[in-house]
Amino acid sequence: MDRQTYQKIYSSLHDFKDVFRLSEEYAKPAGMLATILNQKVVKKTRFTHRKIYSRENELYLKWKQGRTILDLAEYTGFPPTLMASLIMKNCDISKKNINWLFKNIDLIENHRLRKEVQKALAADHFFSPHAHEMQCKKGEMGEEVIRKWLDDREIPYFTEADIRAQGDGKTPDFVLENPIRIDNLMVNWIESKALFGDDFEHEHYSKKQFREYAGIFGEGMVVYWYGYLENLPADGYLVKNYSFFEEYKEEIDGLFNYLVYW
Repeated sequence: MDRQTYQKIYSSLHDFKDVFRLSEEYAKPAGMLATILNQKVVKKTRFTHRKIYSRENELYLKWKQGRTILDLAEYTGFPPTLMASLIMKNCDISKKNINWLFKNIDLIENHRLRKEVQKALAADHFFSPHAHEMQCKKGEMGEEVIRKWLDDREIPYFTEADIRAQGDGKTPDFVLENPIRIDNLMVNWIESKALFGDDFEHEHYSKKQFREYAGIFGEGMVVYWYGYLENLPADGYLVKNYSFFEEYKEEIDGLFNYLVYW
């Protein structure tokens, strides 16, 4: 995606309700914009988390006085799931039990708290257990398309699980037994990312993974399923998106629609 269009979309994405409007306006898949919004919210939350928790006594008091968890989430711009966690922490529930109760809401003893936590998690597209499960599922779906692409071409490979079973350290999702030529690069490995490749995510994973993979395994390929910004720096690897696998239209459609409809 060109950077000017990206900035216009990014600055206009505030809530999930913006996704379909902007998808139509810019002729971009809704799943792509939902992913950009998800990354925007997660990034914002990283910077506001400490600030919100510095007010936890004030926010807990407001809750005790009758403000709901959803109301406080909207008031602070903090994700509902994380606001629920803050309130539960101040109800003397341990972090371990909070995470367990999020998956077993009916076992929350306090009736008011149980009802509000249920509503908070249902309203949260980004931090709830269901949202986390969906993100993991998207990752699996992306890897499955790559696996199918390799199998259909009878290209032998090792998966990340195969290599880890041998006791090796950090590894890409797929390491090819023999390199294949793609765009004048001899690709030895493929890494699947169910993300939009913006500058922040790309730099993070370049430092954390891609450069290391290139150093260990040689040239490779990174797949950002939901697109990426033009002119991303890539040394030792290619950057591709869903269009590289256009022959698997049904699978790609499923990947793009999975995040949007729940």
